[in-house]
Amino acid sequence: MPSDFHKLQIAGIIQETHDTRSYILAVPESLRKEFRYRAGQFLTFEVPWEGMQLRRCYSLSSAPGIDPWPKVTVKRVDDGRVSNWFNDSVRVGDSILVQPPEGRFSMRSNEGDHGIVLFGGGSGVTPVLSILKSALRTTERDVKLIYANRDERSIIFKDEIDLWLAEFPKRLEAIHHLDSDSGFMSVADVQEHIRGWEDAEFFVCGPTGYMDTVEEAFKASDIDAVQTKFERFISPIDADRKDESAVVVPEQSDDEIPEPFKMLLESQSHDVPYEKGLTLLASAIKAGHKPPSSCEDGYCGCCMALLKSGKVNMANHDALEPSDIERGWVLPCQARPSSQEPIEIDFDAEY
Repeated sequence: MPSDFHKLQIAGIIQETHDTRSYILAVPESLRKEFRYRAGQFLTFEVPWEGMQLRRCYSLSSAPGIDPWPKVTVKRVDDGRVSNWFNDSVRVGDSILVQPPEGRFSMRSNEGDHGIVLFGGGSGVTPVLSILKSALRTTERDVKLIYANRDERSIIFKDEIDLWLAEFPKRLEAIHHLDSDSGFMSVADVQEHIRGWEDAEFFVCGPTGYMDTVEEAFKASDIDAVQTKFERFISPIDADRKDESAVVVPEQSDDEIPEPFKMLLESQSHDVPYEKGLTLLASAIKAGHKPPSSCEDGYCGCCMALLKSGKVNMANHDALEPSDIERGWVLPCQARPSSQEPIEIDFDAEY
């Protein structure tokens, strides 16, 4: 089974903008070890909606060791079931079901004093702010934030960003791009912003079009894909909206069924039996292991692992960038063997 959900209490609510709220979660002493997190990670929530239990992932806008409690920020989305439920129904003192932190959108441990460039679009600034705070407080690295919004009233965390600028004027630069004043950010805009920062570590989170523009600019500027990380959240399709006929599950023939595959998880190597038709994640769970997982539909990227050998097909890989796939990253919740070649996946690999 995936990580269990735990009931946490809403300790505070902050109205960030006209359509965005932050929710502070009280973590009891008994769960604090399980809810330790790295800057840039996310939480998965299970919420009630018209007789169903819906799951959504929201990034932590808090930073470990800096903010006393974990905090997520939820922007209202047109027709968004869960985002509207949060903004309309959740009150201080309510309890909510939450999985422990997951995600690989975090600073690498071997980047030395290389700068950090953060691109946030709209509510995509949430994990970016977490990284900004952690980088400034726990490293000596310079940080540049490029934050795009529709207009001035849509800027989330404006006051908080200003406070960090005041505390670290020599190490932090923040650029606000407003579509209402300058139109959508272009490839040329992005190239101008990253000039002089070509050796930095880059983080990008925001709407699909915004992220595609930034990625195109990286390629045009010859930024190595190893230097970049993208956090792409796509809401899973709820059970009552699924069209099962639209789900393409790769066919498997008998000569595509490998021997037990190798899995590295929490510094231990395991031989996992494989059964025809199952995904690698389902096989691992059936064998009694607990790899990281959340939506299990290929939308959140929680279960990302590095494919070190073998070949697989994925039914869906929306959470991965093309550069991720080129580098060998797979979603075990969607991956099935496509040959008899020995398979080895590494859940511990650094993204």
